[in-house]
Amino acid sequence: MMFSLGNTIEKPRSRPRSKIRGAVKMSLFTLLFVFTLAFSSAVPVKQAQARCCVCCPTPALVAYHVLTTTTLTLLYKTTFDTLRDTMLSQTWWHTGIKPLLTGMTQELTAGGWFPALEFGAQTDGRLQNETILQMQIMTAEATKRHLPSVSMCKFASLNKSMAQADMRAKMVHNVLNEYSLGRRLGQSETIGASRSRDIQSRVKTALELHCNKAEFGGEMSFLCGAGTSTNGRTSRDINYTNTVDAPDTIHMSLDSGINVAANQSELIDVVALKSLLYSNDLAPRVDGSALTWDYKGGQSAYMDWRSTQAKRSVAENSFDALIGMKAASGTAVTNQYKEQLLSLGMNAAEIDTQTKIAPSYWAQMEHLTKGIYQNPDFFVNLYDNPANVDRQSASMEAISLMQLRDYYESLIRSEMSLAILLDTEVAQEQNSLNNTLSQWGY
Repeated sequence: MMFSLGNTIEKPRSRPRSKIRGAVKMSLFTLLFVFTLAFSSAVPVKQAQARCCVCCPTPALVAYHVLTTTTLTLLYKTTFDTLRDTMLSQTWWHTGIKPLLTGMTQELTAGGWFPALEFGAQTDGRLQNETILQMQIMTAEATKRHLPSVSMCKFASLNKSMAQADMRAKMVHNVLNEYSLGRRLGQSETIGASRSRDIQSRVKTALELHCNKAEFGGEMSFLCGAGTSTNGRTSRDINYTNTVDAPDTIHMSLDSGINVAANQSELIDVVALKSLLYSNDLAPRVDGSALTWDYKGGQSAYMDWRSTQAKRSVAENSFDALIGMKAASGTAVTNQYKEQLLSLGMNAAEIDTQTKIAPSYWAQMEHLTKGIYQNPDFFVNLYDNPANVDRQSASMEAISLMQLRDYYESLIRSEMSLAILLDTEVAQEQNSLNNTLSQWGY
């Protein structure tokens, strides 16, 4: 039965494994034969006795039973392992599971990579579109930042000559101050070198340029010049409103071209008004010998007179500063200034009258700090990109700073005038006290 079972099991085995099993079987049968022979020869010869074969097995039978059981267990185990390995390795894995897993892997790989590629392409497209959008936004913002507005150009056109106008205003101020001081002190190069010369010059100017024939019931017609009533300058030497206060630009400047074009008429008017307001009657000229010894109080009187002239120059300084700011600056911004006035609704004739030859520092500041904000287009132009609004705000702050500086200088002049007024009042009280002390013999 063992050989038949072994033969039935050998059929599905491959040839190399059947040879191994045959060799194992032969070895087992040889071992069984050897054990059987050994046990049979080792059993002692005894007399036959009546015993139960079933209840008392012989050692040889026991060994044979153990050998048979071990052989069969080993054979079935080997056969089961071979069948199991065959089914798992060849039939179940190589024929069934492995091809299915291979196909599933291919399907998963193909189905997994294609969505990944599509997702990556969509992601790249989205990032590229966002990048292009950001670049376009940055380009538009850069274009807006680097594109100045028309209103900014207007501010820049007017501001570019403010420094020059300010310097010219200060120079005119200083020149007028030096002229007045030299006239009062009687310097030889001025009309105040002598009282008679000063009076003759001023009378001639009044009769030829500022005389009004209708004055004094028409009696002045015998003294006034031929064209004084038609030149539009009558009484300009005593009319502060028409000479200084009303016009924004006075054609008196260090620029020879401006003075020639205006025939220096407005300069003469201002000097005549200035001479009448300050030092209308010059002090008598003092002989040098009167100042050598102070036996008649000449030196003390001369020092008091110079003190009075110093106080008067402080008061006259404000007038000179006003004339300097209203003096014509230059022709560099005449066209731009006319365009600004045109935007306010003025006609050509009014613009020419207002601008004249060249706008003054006063006129430019008047327009930049007041006139330009009266134009509705100014507020419309503020609806611009933030960069231009910031530029325009910076220009407005610069103009405001200039205005504050002018205000500060005006306060300083007012403070100087108040100081002189206080000193004058104190001097009167001091003189009164000195006179009282002198009467009591102190």
